[in-house]
Amino acid sequence: MKIRLVLLATVLASVACSTASAEIYRWTDTEGRIVYSDAPPKQGRAKSVRSETNVVSPPAPAAPVERKAVLAGEKVKLYTTAWCGYCRKARAYLKSRNIPFEDVDVETTQRGKREFEAINGHGVPVIFVGDRRMDGYDQGGLQEMLTAAGW
Repeated sequence: MKIRLVLLATVLASVACSTASAEIYRWTDTEGRIVYSDAPPKQGRAKSVRSETNVVSPPAPAAPVERKAVLAGEKVKLYTTAWCGYCRKARAYLKSRNIPFEDVDVETTQRGKREFEAINGHGVPVIFVGDRRMDGYDQGGLQEMLTAAGW
């Protein structure tokens, strides 16, 4: 019974919101001011103005864009150090967008040192999104790379 009442209330509310409109009148008063009201003036003429209630729909649920990038093989990889401020910013940005990434420290691991040499790295961070490369950190540039890759 409760479920039916909730369902009925929801349907009625959505119908009421979608069809709500109000009669609005516009006229110039004796002092030359333009007046808008939901009732016409007691004396004089008013022009009827059509007005609809402003209804805002919630955004559609976001599609799992992460899945598209993963399926396309667009992995995110960072070559970083523990002390680098821009490395921290890049990590924080990726975490804030819930984008998984591989973080390779180029100072403390042999693998990191080898790979950093192999990519001809000179400074950190070096960021790869798939086969796209960024030397340093620029949030706008990284955002463009991620968007192009389907993230």
